[in-house]
This record gives sequence, structure tokens and C-alpha cells, in this order.
Amino acid sequence: MKYPIKALVIMAFFTLCVSGASAQKKSLDEKMEDLCSQGNATACFKVGERQRTVERNTKEALVYYIKACDGGYMTGCTNGGILLAMKGTPYSKNFKQARKMFDKACEAGEDQSCFNLGTLNYKEGRQKKAIKYYKKACDMGNQGGCAKEKRLRR
Repeated sequence: MKYPIKALVIMAFFTLCVSGASAQKKSLDEKMEDLCSQGNATACFKVGERQRTVERNTKEALVYYIKACDGGYMTGCTNGGILLAMKGTPYSKNFKQARKMFDKACEAGEDQSCFNLGTLNYKEGRQKKAIKYYKKACDMGNQGGCAKEKRLRR
């Protein structure tokens, strides 16, 4: 099959563009990992998000969420806590670690972490504590927290 020279040039250009974009993307991922290793909590969170959503590697994502949380990025605490709670059962080591992460973020004003603390407490049979955290989430504007608090107070 013969291709005109113009078509070959276009195909070559397209191939270079695609491979160049891939190399650029890889270097961006590497830059984020480098920034994370230097203590940039936002970069750690972004690497964790990529691991969780694109790579579908929750184990690796958790490592980066914990680094983000330790660095003060509260959504990293929330997301890491969720992964731990999903792995654990009431009173397990994972639930205890999730509770610590949620507590840190809840105290910093993350309504979703307060809601999640309510859920952990409810699953462990601590209804009064669950209501307390659902109310706290509600006070921060979390509508799910308002609904759960209202339901448990009946």
C-alpha cells in the first residue's frame, strides 16, 4: 500500500505529538512524587488521588493520603480514613486509624470527616457519640449529617 508523502508526514507528526504528551505526563507524575517526598502535602494528596482513581491502587493511594494528612492536608485525612474504614470492621486496627484521621480533619473543619466519625461511632454501637458528630457535620453544612442526626434522635 502506497501512502502519499503528505499522509506520512501527518502520521509522523501525530506520533511525535502523542509520544511527547505521554513523556510530558510522566514527568508531571514524577514531579508530583518528588514534591511529595520533599514534604509537599498537596502533591502527596494529588498522587494519592491519581493512584486511587486512575491506577485503581487503593493500597498505594492510602500511603499518599497518610503522607498528605500528616502534612496537614485535611482532605487527605478524610480520604485515607475512608479507605481504612472500608477495609476494617468495628473496633479493628483500621477503624482506630481511620478514627484518628477523621478526628484530625473534623477538628480542622472538614464536615465529611465529622460525618464519617458519626458513622464509625454508629457502627460501633455508640449512638450518643454518633449523634454528636452528625450534629457537628450538620452545623458545618453537611445535609447528610443533619438527616442522620434527626433520624437518630427519634
